[in-house]
Formats: sequence, structure tokens, C-alpha cells
Amino acid sequence: MSEITSLVPIGTAESPQEVMTRGQATAAACRQIVLQCSMKLQGKKYIKAEGWQALAAACGYSPRISEVQVLENEDIRAVCELVRLSDGEVVARAEGYVGVDETTWSRRPRYARRAMAQTRATSRACRSALAWIVPLLDAGLETTPAEEIPHEPHPQIEAKPPGAATPDELRHMFAHAEGRGFPMQNLKALLGEHFGVRSSQEMTSEQVKQAVKMISDLGGIN
Repeated sequence: MSEITSLVPIGTAESPQEVMTRGQATAAACRQIVLQCSMKLQGKKYIKAEGWQALAAACGYSPRISEVQVLENEDIRAVCELVRLSDGEVVARAEGYVGVDETTWSRRPRYARRAMAQTRATSRACRSALAWIVPLLDAGLETTPAEEIPHEPHPQIEAKPPGAATPDELRHMFAHAEGRGFPMQNLKALLGEHFGVRSSQEMTSEQVKQAVKMISDLGGIN
């Protein structure tokens, strides 16, 4: 992400003390919403686009996407301008990219990548004008927009149903069948016929106990 222009000076000159007073007032007004719109990534806390937009609104600015472009290599580039509402002046402009080399975004449809490029451009434009207020708001917040920090979603781990057989119970069932000369293909047919399962992984502990007893009975051992 690269910023294209810097801040346009505000018309009326302010003393350093007045600038800091204004920043502290903005930080106080936005603290709650900005903290709510932040997330922890790689052990640090970053502000999401919604938080940056809240800061911009409190300062009388509004982000405006001026360009979205699909590049030759299929990267997507967006440009956002931060406009001062009082006079329409552009106070900052920044780019946002989504690259085909990003593991997460390379698999997403183009509309989603275009949207993320615009989101990144928006956050970056707001950051270029308002990053100085963030330390006044919370010293623990990073000024890099959250959307620019690489992070992979946690894989979904399928939980076993209540009462599911444990690996030890399944191993005991297989060892029991093997010890009684019960062929594996017969065991699979037995489980499907009596318990309606396609795999032993679908069995409950109670079903395993029943299967062990059935194997003993079929093997002639009580």
C-alpha cells in the first residue's frame, strides 16, 4: 500500500497546542467505537476499516473511492481520496492492493478481491491523515490498518458427536476381532448392517461394546 498525496493544510492556522487539544477531543469521542472495531493479530492490536472511518467522520472527513483497476497480472488496485466535508477538499489519497500472491485472497472471487482492495485503500487514506491521533486514543493500538496484516482463518475442526467412541475403544474392537479370526470385511459388513455406519469412526462407545460382544458370540466365545 502506498500513499499518493499528503495532507492538505487546513485553511485556518492552528497552534501546536490547539492541534493537540483537537486530537485529544477526537480520541475521547471515538475511543469506544475504535476499540470495538479493532482486532488482535500476531499478538498486536490493529484498527479495522470501520474504526478508521469513525475517526475520519469525527474529524469531518469522508472517504471516496476514485479508482479501481485490475492489473495485467490480475492484482487489483484501488485508490481512495479522503475528502473534507466542509469544502470538498481532498486532504489525503492512498492506494490499496490485493495481490494474486496472497494465499487467502488468490482463492476468492474477483468481486471479493475488488472489495478488499477498496477497503484497504479506505483504511490507508484515513490512516495517512489520522494516524497521529491513535496514540492519544490507546497506546496499545498499531497504526497499520488491520486489513494489511496477513492472517489465515483457523481451520474448522469437526467435533465428534457426544458419546463417540475413542481411538482406544476402536483399537480394542479391531484387536478383539483379529484375535478371534474375524475377517475385516466381515467386521465392516457387520457394523454397516447392525449399526448403519459407513466407518468405525462414526460409532459410539456403546456401539463398540455391542460389536465386541457380537464378535465374541459369532466366534463361539462367551
